[in-house]
Formats: sequence, C-alpha cells, structure tokens
Amino acid sequence: MAKASSRRRVMFGGKDIASWNFIIFLTLAFILLVVVLTAMQNVSLDVRTKAGLTCPQVKLPRIEDCPGGEWKFKRDPANPSCQTFLCEPLPTTKTTK
Repeated sequence: MAKASSRRRVMFGGKDIASWNFIIFLTLAFILLVVVLTAMQNVSLDVRTKAGLTCPQVKLPRIEDCPGGEWKFKRDPANPSCQTFLCEPLPTTKTTK
C-alpha cells in the first residue's frame, strides 16, 4: 500500500516573516522622523531666542504716539530681519504765492 503523503501547513514560513520586516522598518522610520522633527522645531526656536534673533510681536500703534506724522510698516533699523511700525514725519509742502 502506498504511503499517504502528509501535507502540514506551516504557520509562519520564512517568506511570511520576511515580508513584515519592511513594514516594521517603515513604521519605525516614520516614528523616528516625527520625533526628530518635533525636537528640531524646539531647538531652532531656542537657538534663535538665545541669539537674540527673534522678532518682537508686532502690535498696531496708537495714532497719538506719532503726532505730526504717520505710521509706516517697514524694516526695523535696529534689527533688519524684523518688521515694525515706524513714525515718519509728514512731508511739508511749500506753498508759493
């Protein structure tokens, strides 16, 4: 009589586990990317603050603080990378008779 061949089903074959390695790698790489980007945002803010490179919060000026002039939104002469409101005197017009 012929011997019956047994067909055992392999639960976790070598190829089955190997296919999950790439998915696990991508998941860990994404988590690492999120952690690094979050940390870098805080570092860049800290470095700019410590170096004095941050711009102050711009507020709308009061009209009374610039008598005889007008407010212009320009670059700050003290810190050229920042913009602020500057009070500039109105140009005087000469009338001819």
